Amino acid sequence: MSWRIRKVGKEWDFLPEKEKQERKEYERLVLKIERREKNIESILTKIQKDKKELRFWKTQRTKGYNKMLKYHNKFSPNFSFYLHRGEKIVKYPSGIYQETAGNNQWGLNVSVGGKKKYIYVGTIDKVGFHLDLIENNSNNIPIGTKFNDLENREKGYYERLKPKINEEHEKEIEDKLKFYLCDIITDKMWRSLNKYGSLDTFFTKQIKLNGNELLYSIYKKTPHYQPQRKPKPKKKGGRLAPLMGLNKKS
Repeated sequence: MSWRIRKVGKEWDFLPEKEKQERKEYERLVLKIERREKNIESILTKIQKDKKELRFWKTQRTKGYNKMLKYHNKFSPNFSFYLHRGEKIVKYPSGIYQETAGNNQWGLNVSVGGKKKYIYVGTIDKVGFHLDLIENNSNNIPIGTKFNDLENREKGYYERLKPKINEEHEKEIEDKLKFYLCDIITDKMWRSLNKYGSLDTFFTKQIKLNGNELLYSIYKKTPHYQPQRKPKPKKKGGRLAPLMGLNKKS
């Protein structure tokens, strides 16, 4: 239906001024409606085109996401911490078999791009000790002091945990190791990649990493770090000075 009123000639000239004004306003309204309808039609046509293009983009996004996820799983470093429980059965010369504690230690496998590297983190006691140093729960020890000689000192929080027999303790220490070590190892991987152009050198024995040393390097950057000092030498008993008058002739 056409909303325009088809009149020709001077028929409109006989309308009173008020009706003439209303007629002009009506014509302007019809014109605005026609323009808006054309504009909306153009927009709807563009929307249909955009929707079609958007569906194509989403299909490409799904394919790209699956590909990027594959790259992420293959080429992003993956860290796997574990607690090696070294219990073993030992046969003594007497013929008696007995279970020993063995060497209980934390280890880490870092893998990327199909390559894997094992990193020794440390024994349960030393890992706990270094975590306590980092979080200011324990004091540093003098240079040259054997760790086994410090059993009677007051231990820090992590040293008192029992990850070997308590799963919650094991999970807590594992999370701490991930928090402190993953970033520093990733940084070393980046440096190796930038220097050599690949990670081949990192995964060889040319680059050796030790968890105890890495944890201690983190402790050295803390505000509460205290350098190790040599233990104070034990005072030896000196010779008694000669008594006055003993050597004098009577």
